[in-house]
Amino acid sequence: MSKHRKRWSESEKKAILQYYQEHGASSAARQFEVSTSMIYRWASELSPSVLKEVETTISSKEYHRLLRENQALKELVAEKELEIRIKDALLKKTSPLSKSG
Repeated sequence: MSKHRKRWSESEKKAILQYYQEHGASSAARQFEVSTSMIYRWASELSPSVLKEVETTISSKEYHRLLRENQALKELVAEKELEIRIKDALLKKTSPLSKSG
């Protein structure tokens, strides 16, 4: 391993952050041989205008579709949770161990 520190240009940082946005910090760290902590630091230090260039944008239509999908998934999870609670309650009532005799 090199004892010299690598200096990253702004364009390199942007490229790494773009890759990070698409593939995650671990993958970006391996791909560009940089630590994940450095990637997180760059993301927090860069000004919001620079981050806007890096971020992938989605259309308003796609955003609303994702909101609807998220809401539907939340409702599905809530229904499943309710089913589990009802089954647990019924099992407690009918369990032979719960009867004293």
